[in-house]
Amino acid sequence: MKTFISYVVQYNGDHSHNSEVIDIKSPPYSYSADPVVSEVLKWAEKKQTSLGKDEKLIVLNMFKI
Repeated sequence: MKTFISYVVQYNGDHSHNSEVIDIKSPPYSYSADPVVSEVLKWAEKKQTSLGKDEKLIVLNMFKI
C-alpha cells in the first residue's frame, strides 16, 4: 500500500514543506481507506533521526493512494 505523507521540517525559526510517497505494509484483510498510522509513525521516527539536531519533523497529513 502506498501512502502520501505531507510534513513540515522546522529549523532555526524557519520551516520547509515537504511530501513523500512511501510504501508500507498493511494486513491483507484490511479494507479500510485509512493509512496504517503505526507504520506512518515508525516512518516519522526514522525520518526524524536522519534530520539535524535542531530540526523537528511535523506530520501534517497522510492518506492512501
